[in-house]
Amino acid sequence: MYCGCPILWVSKLQTEITLSTTESEYVALSQAMRDVIPFLNLMKELSSIMEMEIPKAKVKCTLFEDNNGALELARTPRYRPRTKHIALKYHHFREHVKRGLVSIMPIDTKEQIADQFTKALDLTTEEMS
Repeated sequence: MYCGCPILWVSKLQTEITLSTTESEYVALSQAMRDVIPFLNLMKELSSIMEMEIPKAKVKCTLFEDNNGALELARTPRYRPRTKHIALKYHHFREHVKRGLVSIMPIDTKEQIADQFTKALDLTTEEMS
């Protein structure tokens, strides 16, 4: 989001077959990062070309993840027996997380805005709005 407005929003089925919800969330996180990282680079280039006074710390992104396994996998690059089968192509963003250009923060499933478009609402949630 930029100034409270979404810049990019995509909803589509994953083309990969995953074996767990952690892997599925991690693949989705990786796919989102494929769009975010070039956008961050574009913002840096535009700020230098247009001579905008944007400190480097301001050109960064925060992603919210509601799956603790995917969050741990993204933050801590180490060997795990249950996730060793995940292809290397999904680990491309770890360096950006390590350098602080992208931060991945936990969020409760109930507060994850994107989930309302992908999961069925129960009656109590629907009645509350």
